Amino acid sequence: MNHQDLLVEIGVEELPASASHPMSQSLGDGLLKILGEGGFLSDSSSSEVFSTPRRIAVLVRQVAAAQADQAVERKGPSVAAGFDEQGNPTKALAGFARSCGVDIDALERIETDKGEWFVFRSMSKGQSLTDFLSAELPALAKQLPSPRRMRWSDGDTEFLRPVRWVMVLHGENHINLELLGCTSGRVTYGHRFHHPDAIDPSSADNYAHSLLSTGHVMAEFKSRREHIASEVEKCAQLSGARVDVNDELLDEVTALVEWPVAVSGSFDPTFLSLPKEALVQTMAENQRYFAMFDADGGLYPGFVTVANLVSSNPGTVREGNQRVIRPRFADTLFFWQKDREQKLEQRLDALDKVLFQKELGSLRDRTRRLQRVATWLAKELDIDSPTAARAAELSKCDLVTDTVGELAKMQGIAGSYLADLDGENASVCAAIREQYLPLKSGGDLPQTPVGQILSLADKADLLVGIFGIGQKPSGTKDPFALRRAAVGMLRILIEGDLPLNIDSLFRETARIHAGDVEQNFDVNELLEFVQERLRNYYLERGERHDVIDAVAAKGITDPFDFNRRVTAIAGFRRSDAAEALAAANKRINNILRKVESDFSSPVLEEYLVEPAEKSLAGRLEQVEAELSPQFEQGNYVEAMQSTAKLRQSVDDFFDNVMVMDDDDKLRSNRLALLNRVAGLCSRTADLSKLQPEN
Repeated sequence: MNHQDLLVEIGVEELPASASHPMSQSLGDGLLKILGEGGFLSDSSSSEVFSTPRRIAVLVRQVAAAQADQAVERKGPSVAAGFDEQGNPTKALAGFARSCGVDIDALERIETDKGEWFVFRSMSKGQSLTDFLSAELPALAKQLPSPRRMRWSDGDTEFLRPVRWVMVLHGENHINLELLGCTSGRVTYGHRFHHPDAIDPSSADNYAHSLLSTGHVMAEFKSRREHIASEVEKCAQLSGARVDVNDELLDEVTALVEWPVAVSGSFDPTFLSLPKEALVQTMAENQRYFAMFDADGGLYPGFVTVANLVSSNPGTVREGNQRVIRPRFADTLFFWQKDREQKLEQRLDALDKVLFQKELGSLRDRTRRLQRVATWLAKELDIDSPTAARAAELSKCDLVTDTVGELAKMQGIAGSYLADLDGENASVCAAIREQYLPLKSGGDLPQTPVGQILSLADKADLLVGIFGIGQKPSGTKDPFALRRAAVGMLRILIEGDLPLNIDSLFRETARIHAGDVEQNFDVNELLEFVQERLRNYYLERGERHDVIDAVAAKGITDPFDFNRRVTAIAGFRRSDAAEALAAANKRINNILRKVESDFSSPVLEEYLVEPAEKSLAGRLEQVEAELSPQFEQGNYVEAMQSTAKLRQSVDDFFDNVMVMDDDDKLRSNRLALLNRVAGLCSRTADLSKLQPEN
């Protein structure tokens, strides 16, 4: 069958930066799926997506022009039921032949284990690609992710932005169909200013090259992104500076341009008196500028912007951008100077007027809770309590500053600067900055002890409070970002090597909440929620399901301790002893589960009669002596190495000893011995949960 590349392009008015690439990916995934299910693809088929502000497109490799013809077999009545006593065709047989569009003589007969039957065999012609796409593409277009849809002109078509053209090519052939109010053509359009005319790519696989060479359009998102990052860095180097290319800003800029050209600019150095984060945020969020830095990491009085065309007068572009940024910075400077007129602690009363959550009170109420939780945490983790309490007291004060009101991402950062200007302890200033960390998945964690405590207190108060008023996440809805808070808490404890029982933390936080949540709060429900996040954390790190399950079975509520056990079991399961002890543990559990008598009594030496059980009892004594100090120190790696010494003795026991002996005393003693083995093997984790290597 003839397979050629298929291209589908939807040309639109400028799409929002957040929409174009996700829509093209969705179109690519959807098109590949329906073509595969329709039988149009070969084993070597693949897809490539393109997105710019004015287009989303998909190129699918190796697509057939039509579905393969299908052999069709319809089973009719049995031969016995096909004729009456006189040998004439019955109504059932005549009706079946008529429904197949043939005479009775054209029907075939087949033998089955239930007798002989009439069948009709034919070939069903496969649907053409044109007919298939005409039927399927409109439905696929409606499913593309879109925050909202609009109508234009006087038609009923809806899309995120008005659709201006549609192009569908199969190899060199144009496929004619109706999509989103447009009749598809065989031409695309280049850059709005550099080449607004139609471009015929001649074939589907020449699409990207034609746009690049003729249309001044870099259609492929990834290559355009890499080009922008490289040009921005070159531009900064020419200014004697450097840039830290922010991925989020880079994605946004990439989605806003088709023909990127980097241009540097400068601003008045007097604005450097502002916190550099405020300047960086203003440049990024308001103007999509990349900030420049000097060799020491300080902010350089300049920026790099990315234009969407090649200007005949770059100086004019530079001057225009410099002129636009000045009033932005002037506003920020005004807000900052106004905020500095008042000490941070003088804003505490203003927090009473800001509602945190209706059932949970104001921000001042929350601050008071944070002080108490932070004080408790400081004592648990042996950190200076007054410093932690002071950091908690001032933690939310910057939320009522004009700077944070204008630049929301300055929360914590503005407070840290203002606290430092007020002469607060350096640990307090750092903690105010770090309280919201991590800001995203895999993001930076608090590095200072007081910062870790304040961040933990903030997340614990949020989790307990929102769970306590019955607004836990459901499905994809998580308006309070509780999942992120839970993962952040776990990462701080695990990666910060902080031993803390989160069960105790949640109960203490609930007690501090008092009447807000105490009556309705179910700590076990919250623990299950956090433990599910813990499980996902390890899965994302590449840990095996069975290792996580083995440790989780111990009911550990100290994430740091949980992590040490996971590390130990992950290493142990690769040892020779792991599979044997895991199997033995399962066998022991099965035996003990079936026994109704008490097997928790001590092992009595006088009833150890077989050499193998004597050997196992002696080995148990030795291993138990080794494990005690190892567990006291939390050294689970060495503990599992000691546990592995039981392997040979356990194997010998099962090979040479009859557990369920007719003698009641011998049987009970052997069950007690196995119970000790099971308990010893499962001190770090439940080894019976471990699965053999595939």
